[in-house]
Amino acid sequence: MAGLSPINADEVNNTVGTHLRTFTEIKETLHHDQEWLASADLKVPPYNMSADDETLIKSAVASLDTTMSGIDMTFINRLTGLF
Repeated sequence: MAGLSPINADEVNNTVGTHLRTFTEIKETLHHDQEWLASADLKVPPYNMSADDETLIKSAVASLDTTMSGIDMTFINRLTGLF
């Protein structure tokens, strides 16, 4: 259905519901990753990353987690609760 207009209300509801549920799953997974990364030392085996790579990956995930945590989930939770 990518790029096509939904043909009825059911398609709108299903499409939006799918997007919102997927977003919520990604948001939760990213938060779990952030919690793990906060205490992980990626410079040691089995990861063996450089200090710069560790900083880059931790900063990217932390920044995204912070941004996604700031999203008001009130309406998203209401909508996904309907499906």
